[in-house]
Amino acid sequence: MKNNIDERIFKEGIKEENLDKLKKVDKGDLHNHGLLGMKYDNFNDWARGNVKKAPEKLNGIKGLISYVENEVATHIKKKEDLEDLIELTIKDAINDGVKILETNIDYDDLMLFTNKNELFSKFTKIKEKYTDKIDFRPEIGIIKDISEKDLNTFVVPVIESGVFTGIDLYGDESVNNYDRFRDYFNHAKKYDLKLKAHAGEFSNHKNVKKVIEILNVDEIQHGIGAYNDDYTLDLIKERNIRLNMCPISNYKLGAFKDMKKYPIKKIFDKGITITVNTDDLLLFDSSASEQYLFLYKLGIFTIDELNEIRKNSLIV
Repeated sequence: MKNNIDERIFKEGIKEENLDKLKKVDKGDLHNHGLLGMKYDNFNDWARGNVKKAPEKLNGIKGLISYVENEVATHIKKKEDLEDLIELTIKDAINDGVKILETNIDYDDLMLFTNKNELFSKFTKIKEKYTDKIDFRPEIGIIKDISEKDLNTFVVPVIESGVFTGIDLYGDESVNNYDRFRDYFNHAKKYDLKLKAHAGEFSNHKNVKKVIEILNVDEIQHGIGAYNDDYTLDLIKERNIRLNMCPISNYKLGAFKDMKKYPIKKIFDKGITITVNTDDLLLFDSSASEQYLFLYKLGIFTIDELNEIRKNSLIV
């Protein structure tokens, strides 16, 4: 019954361009960076009004990094800051009707907790605090230039903790060092963590293909760069790999300049499971609900197709 009601409200919300209705409908956000996952106004209030809003268009990853370093990172100095921001992200997700939130937190930020047991206890308590409203599924984020020491002394215990539900690798897509992480991903799989990696955001299908073949990922964050290679698309489909895509992020970072030509529909039409997600809500200012509406108004998807994508996001 709940599913039928959600479908009706979602379709009405899209057709009427009614964001309030869309927010009432269950959905997932599966590509979310936890310390950047809240609305700007909420972050700025928390930072006592000292944060400049991100520009409408950022200059690729360099522009993103510059903004984060100058406007965000300067406010994150202690473990209590991390806790506050994770809760802001959770609350904004709940307000958008998100029922499953898979959010990664960079290992470097998690290391604000000098005691790992305290870290695990705190995240367990946060899960329990919101359990009646949302399935909060924290993931450990790993940047490609992480040291061997941090991989072995910090990441491995996090993998084995039973608290974190996934692992997500990201960084400069031109750095082809995936072999370095193969054993760690295999170890994470033994502990039933979901394996994710960022690929095909600014690079082409070759980057996506390498991630799949070397790391045996369950899901790819972005993956839009695979659109022009049938072999890679077939590989994604055959392995039932979900692509957690972020249209507004791709647009505002300049990966695609003309969104009317955004190739997400080609990937969907291949029978590949895709989802629509926020990426960094603080920077891109577009909730999951807003992005469904955005794609509809562009004429990329029908209402029924968007509803299918929404339901894809509720599959754990």
